[in-house]
Amino acid sequence: MADGTVITISSEDVGTIIKGTAKTRTDGTDTVIDINDLSSITIYLRNPNGTVTTHTATATNVDGGTDGIWSFTTASAIFSEEPGIWKIQAKYVYGGGNIFYSQIKNLTIGEALL
Repeated sequence: MADGTVITISSEDVGTIIKGTAKTRTDGTDTVIDINDLSSITIYLRNPNGTVTTHTATATNVDGGTDGIWSFTTASAIFSEEPGIWKIQAKYVYGGGNIFYSQIKNLTIGEALL
């Protein structure tokens, strides 16, 4: 999830690729998380009405995740009939049981003219 970037997705889009980078912050410094160290990445999307859905993300690049970049692709029009500001947050679960959450970011969902 890019810092300060406004993302606009149409409410009827299918096959949208949503990407983010797993990072940890210590004393104001961001460090990329090696996704190979994680047992799962769950993405939470909250629509403008407060309903939350979950999605499973995986490493995006061929390096297996050392760059921290994850993604998931929408298989249906998950944003259908809910234009507005959505919230997105990632949950990172380590094999040893530690769990960390990303910062919450906004997704702008535009109305489709159907």
